[in-house]
Amino acid sequence: MRRYCLVGQVDPQRIDVYKKAHEAVWPELLRTLKESGWRNYSLFLSPDGMLIGYVESEDLDEAQAKVAATEINTKWQKEMSKLFATEGAPDEAWRRLELVFNLEDQLAAL
Repeated sequence: MRRYCLVGQVDPQRIDVYKKAHEAVWPELLRTLKESGWRNYSLFLSPDGMLIGYVESEDLDEAQAKVAATEINTKWQKEMSKLFATEGAPDEAWRRLELVFNLEDQLAAL
C-alpha cells in the first residue's frame, strides 16, 4: 500500500461551510471511495484554508479515476467547488507531495 499526501486550498471565507459538509459526507460517496481503493483517507485543514489530504492506496491514479467516473462524485465535486480557492473540481486540483520519510519504513529496514 502506497502513502499519498495531497494539498489543496479551501477559500478561507468558506472554511466553516467546508467543515460542516465534512461532518457527514454522503454515505454513497464514502462507500464509493472505499470500493475504489481509498484507504485511511484523512483531511487536515489550517485556519488559512490550506487543506492536506492523506490517503493510502495501491494506485491512487486508478482509485481517483474510479471515483471520478461516478455520478455521486460529480455531484459532490460540484458542491465542493464553491468552497475552494481554485478553479474546477477540487479533486482535480490536488497537488501531490513527495514522501521523504516514514518512521516505520526506516525502522523496518534496520
